[in-house]
Amino acid sequence: MTHKHAFEALEKTLKYVMSTYINSNDVFGGKVVVFGGDFRQILSVVPRGSHFDIFHSTINSSYIRSSVQVLNLTKNMWLYCGPSEQDKREIADFSDWLLKIGEGKVSEPNNGFAGIDIPPIF
Repeated sequence: MTHKHAFEALEKTLKYVMSTYINSNDVFGGKVVVFGGDFRQILSVVPRGSHFDIFHSTINSSYIRSSVQVLNLTKNMWLYCGPSEQDKREIADFSDWLLKIGEGKVSEPNNGFAGIDIPPIF
């Protein structure tokens, strides 16, 4: 939920700090920076901002984005935590349901606004 200006300021600061080294022209001064989270679910808070303002405050609309390598998790580790097969199945169903919401596939077709029914099992 951090504004893109904070990441851009960090990038410029690291570039300045590393300016005496060979890789000073690289993004973040050549240092590895790890961002965590789901870009579909985490948005910046822009007081009294429109959809346009909120979107353009995210790191996805920053010049840094072209240098970022996105890594996706492939295993949901929560699925291995359930004590019984029934619990594991319920967690898997819930995980699939959350992904459908994140991808906008619940209540299709819609115009960007949709009512979502929460199943009683969750």
